[in-house]
Amino acid sequence: MRSLLDGIDRLSLWGARLACWLIAAMLALILAEVLSRKLFDVSLEFAWEYASYLLAISFLAGSGYVLRAGFHVRVQLALNALAPGRARLLDGIATAFTTLVAGFFAYALVRLAYVSYVDQTRSFLPSNSLLWPFQALFALGGVVLALQFAARLVRVILNEPAELGTADAPLISTE
Repeated sequence: MRSLLDGIDRLSLWGARLACWLIAAMLALILAEVLSRKLFDVSLEFAWEYASYLLAISFLAGSGYVLRAGFHVRVQLALNALAPGRARLLDGIATAFTTLVAGFFAYALVRLAYVSYVDQTRSFLPSNSLLWPFQALFALGGVVLALQFAARLVRVILNEPAELGTADAPLISTE
């Protein structure tokens, strides 16, 4: 079980690293567009479209790691008001529900990418790009997030630290 949890943590870390690179690429695209307009009076028509894709992909690619690190939005006030056992129970119920929602979301994204691949769906914008490659990366981020929620649920059930914020919760087990 430990190796499976560590594998999900590694996927989440890779997703976070990918998100950083995608944000850098988005910055480069926008900077290229601004410089191209300013210096050459030419617009890179694809820049804003692709920057939007990169933003969406980076948002989801990094979300698994954000969850593991303990930075997702939570109502900690409600958990703090309860006794530890009840707080853990509420946390487990909320995590189980969110795991189901994230799983459905990941399934829907994978299905969207697949249907776009089969239909060869293209962007309606001037680039006329195939959409499935961007949607597949977006779906991959959704899958990693759903896996990280499932890993969090296992950690809550096993009464292990669910977030990295605690000293005894390293990103990847050294055991």
